[in-house]
Amino acid sequence: MTKNILLTGVGTLAMASIAVTCAAAQDTDDSRIDTITVTAQKRAENVQEVPISISAYGSEFIEDSGVENLQDIALYSPNFNISTASSATNQRITIRGVGSVSNNAIEPSVGVFIDGVYYPRSGSVVGNLIDLETIEVLRGPQGTLFGRNTPVGALNIRTKDASKNEFESSFQAGFGSQSSYNIGGSISGPLSDSVAFRISGKYSDRDGYGTNLLTGENFGEKDDLNIRGKLDFELSPQLNVILSADYGEFNYGGQTVELLNGTQPATFLPTLAALFGPDATNLLTSDPFDHDIYQEHDEVTEDEQWGMSLTGAYVLNSGHTIKSITAYREWDAFVVEQALRLPADILPRVTNYSTETFSQELQLISPGGEKFDYVAGLFFYDETYIIDQDFDFGADACIPVVFALTGSSAAAQSCAAQPQIDASDSEFDQDLQSFAVYGQGTWNFNDQWSATLGGRYTTDDKTGNYTNVVNNTFITALGLRENDSQLNLDAGDFGDTDAFTYFANLSYYPNADVMLFGTISSGFKSGGFNSEGTFPNLSRDQRGFAPEETTNYELGIKSQLLDNTLQLNATAFLMDIQDYQDRSFNGISLVVRNAGELQVQGIETDFVWAPLDQLTFLGGFSYLDSEFESYENASPLPGGAPQDLSGERSHFAPETQASLVANWEDDLTLWNGTKYFLRGEMQHVGEQNVGTSTNQNPQTIQDAYQLYNARVGLRAADDAWELSLFGRNLADEGYCINGIEQPFGSSLGGVDPTTNTSAIRCVPGAPQTWGVQFKINR
Repeated sequence: MTKNILLTGVGTLAMASIAVTCAAAQDTDDSRIDTITVTAQKRAENVQEVPISISAYGSEFIEDSGVENLQDIALYSPNFNISTASSATNQRITIRGVGSVSNNAIEPSVGVFIDGVYYPRSGSVVGNLIDLETIEVLRGPQGTLFGRNTPVGALNIRTKDASKNEFESSFQAGFGSQSSYNIGGSISGPLSDSVAFRISGKYSDRDGYGTNLLTGENFGEKDDLNIRGKLDFELSPQLNVILSADYGEFNYGGQTVELLNGTQPATFLPTLAALFGPDATNLLTSDPFDHDIYQEHDEVTEDEQWGMSLTGAYVLNSGHTIKSITAYREWDAFVVEQALRLPADILPRVTNYSTETFSQELQLISPGGEKFDYVAGLFFYDETYIIDQDFDFGADACIPVVFALTGSSAAAQSCAAQPQIDASDSEFDQDLQSFAVYGQGTWNFNDQWSATLGGRYTTDDKTGNYTNVVNNTFITALGLRENDSQLNLDAGDFGDTDAFTYFANLSYYPNADVMLFGTISSGFKSGGFNSEGTFPNLSRDQRGFAPEETTNYELGIKSQLLDNTLQLNATAFLMDIQDYQDRSFNGISLVVRNAGELQVQGIETDFVWAPLDQLTFLGGFSYLDSEFESYENASPLPGGAPQDLSGERSHFAPETQASLVANWEDDLTLWNGTKYFLRGEMQHVGEQNVGTSTNQNPQTIQDAYQLYNARVGLRAADDAWELSLFGRNLADEGYCINGIEQPFGSSLGGVDPTTNTSAIRCVPGAPQTWGVQFKINR
C-alpha cells in the first residue's frame, strides 16, 4: 500500500510538472491573482516561494468568505479539520488526520501561533478571530522555526498592524437566524510621526440551535466578545517596537449531544424507563441531527482570556534583524456538563481550567536575497496548567440510581446523607519550562537550485501533581472514581525530555514560475500525564505517557501560470509517528497512552484560477491513507476486550476532502460606482470514524457529506461599503462531528456485549443558517 501511494503521488506530481510547464508557455499579459505574503519561515515571503505544504488565506478571502473562527477556515484547507466533542473547550485540531483533544494535559499536535505568540490549548481559540491579515495552515511538522511542539503542523495567524501614514476605520453590523446579531469595527492611524495605533473589537450573540423537549427551553446560546489593541513605536529608522494587548470572552449554553438512532441496544430504553419512568424513552428523538433533545441540559461554558506581547525588531547596519517577542497570557474556562446526558439529574460535571504562560523568543534574521539566507534563535517557554474537576450528585443520583444499583433503601438514604456537591473532587496541576535553540539556513546556489538545512534542540522540564478525594462513598459504587493521590510526577520518568528535530529541503525552479521541492523533516511532542480521574485508579506508570516523534517526507510542486491567472500547488507526503499519543476509553474513563506507530500518507492540492476579470475559482483536494503500523492492546469495542488495531485506520482521518469556491464580481451598470458579487462554496468531507475513542467502532463512522454555502451582495467600487446576504449549510445537511459511546452504558443497558455495540451519542454539525451583513470602510 505504501509503495503504491508513493508511486501514485510521484506520478501525479510528475504529470502536474509537465502540465504546468506547458501552461507556462501559454502565458498571457493578464494578472489577476494577488500575492499572499506569509511568515512561515520567519521572514516575509511570497507563499509560492516557501517550499513546504502550506495553504494561506489573505484578509480579502477571509472577509469575502465570512470567516470568523478556525472552524470556518477548516472548510477550505486540504487535510485540515476541527471537531468539538461534548464541550466547546474539547476541541480537536487535526492536520493529515492527526490531532489531540484539548481538555486534558496532552500537548497539542497542531501548534497555534497568533502574531508569533504560542497558544498552548486549542480550547482557548474557540471564539472569534478579529482583524486578520493572514491565516497560514502549515502541514507537516514545523520542528525547526516554531517556538513549541508542532509534530504534524501549525496554524500561523497574523492580525493587521497599525496604519502609520493615514487614518483608516471600518464598521460592521449584521443579523441573522437564531436571533443572531454582531457589531464590530476597527480604527487605526498615526498618533505622531513615530507612533501609530490600531484598536479592533467585535461582539456577537445568538440564540441556541437546540430545543430541550424535556423542559421546553432552547439551549446552545452563545455570545462572544473580542478586543485587540496595538501601539507601534518607530523609535528610530532601525528600531521598531509593537505593544499588543487582547481580551476575549466566550459564553456558551452547551453542545447538542443526541442519541444516534438505531445504535441503542434493545435493553437501553426499557432500563431508562424502569429507572426514571416511561417518559424517559423520549430520549430517542425522531432525528439525531435536528438539535432536539430530551435530557437534562443545565450546561454552561464561560471562557475568558487575555494577553500582552512586546515585539521589537532592530535592523543592524549589515541588514540583519534582531527580533524579540515577549508574551504573557492567561486563559480560564468554567464548564458545567451533564456527564450522562439522560432525562434525569445524576452526575453534573464541573471543571475549571486555568493556564498562565510566559514566552520569550530572540531571533537573528539575515537580510534575505543573498547567497546564504539564515534564521537563528532562542526560545524560552513557561506554562502553569491547572484542571480542577468535580462530579456532583444530582437530584436523581441517590434515588433512584443508587437504590437501583444496590437494591437497598438504606444505601440510598446513606448516599443522600453524604455530600452531594463535590462527591468526587480531583485536582491536577502541571508546570512546564521549555528551552530551545534553533537555526535554519538556505544556500541559493543559482537561480534554479537552493538547499535548506535546519535544526532545533529542545529540552523540557515538566512536572505534575494529581489528587482525587471522594466525599460521597457512593461515587465508587457508581464505578466512577476512588481516592487517589499521585504526587511529584516527572515527565522524565516516562521518556526523554530532550529532542533534536530537523528540516532538510532541496528546491528546483525549472522556470521562473514553477518550483519543485523535496523535504525531510521531523517533529517532537513531549510526554506528559493523565489529568483525569479513572476507575479503577491508574498505576503510577499508567499515569504518564512517553513523547511522540514524527518523521515527514514530502515531494511538492508550486506553480504560477498563465501570467499569474492560475496558481496550482500539490504535495505528496508520507509521515511516520512513533509512540503516537492516543486517548482510549474503557466505558467510564478516558486514558492517554502511547499507541505504537501511526503512518499517514497521501496527496494535497490547492489552486486559484481567475479565467476572467470577473470570475475566480479557488479550491483544494486531499487524499489521505492512514494506518496503524502497530497498535496492540488498543481500546476495546463496547463490551469487548482490548484489540489489536495494527493495520487499521485511525479516527478523524477522512480519505478525501475537497473544497470549491466560485466568485463572480462585476460592475452594476444601473448604479454607477457599485459592484455586485455572487459567491458559491462547496465543501466535501469523506467517510471517517468520528468516535472519541480510537477503537474502530463501525457505529461511529460518519458517511461522506457535502456542505453548500452562498453569499450575494453589493459593494462600492472603492470598497467604501458592502451589503451582503449569506447562507451556510444551505441543504441543511445532518452529520456528526463527534461520536461518543454512552457513558456508563454497561450499567444502563446501553451496551450489548454479544455484538459489542453501544448506544452512540452524536454531536451534530451546525444546521442551516443565514444572515445579512453591512460594512463600512474609511
